[in-house]
Amino acid sequence: MDCKTDTEQARELHNTLEFIGLRAQATTVGLLQLCTELVRAGVLDDAAIQRIKDAIRMELTLTHSRGHYRSEFEETLRQRLDAIFPRGDDARREAPVGDLHDLQAALDSDRDKTS
Repeated sequence: MDCKTDTEQARELHNTLEFIGLRAQATTVGLLQLCTELVRAGVLDDAAIQRIKDAIRMELTLTHSRGHYRSEFEETLRQRLDAIFPRGDDARREAPVGDLHDLQAALDSDRDKTS
């Protein structure tokens, strides 16, 4: 029986991915396309896509600093993952994701509100 916590398992997976070099955009694009095809074929439902997004979110938040604005980072990350992953009702969600500068501006705006 595996007694590792979700966080320990996520950290181990993170280290493995770093080691074998699978942290590239091409891998992400392949994953998105695979998910889209599996949703279209009826193999994956919305709950399965949500679990995939949750695993990605956990991986990314492990590497994000534990600062005061972590909740804002997680919410923005959740919205961006929702924008790029397919949904069961349309198998592809077309929504603007923005770029890194948009993310930084959003986080800076939230900081200004709490200052």
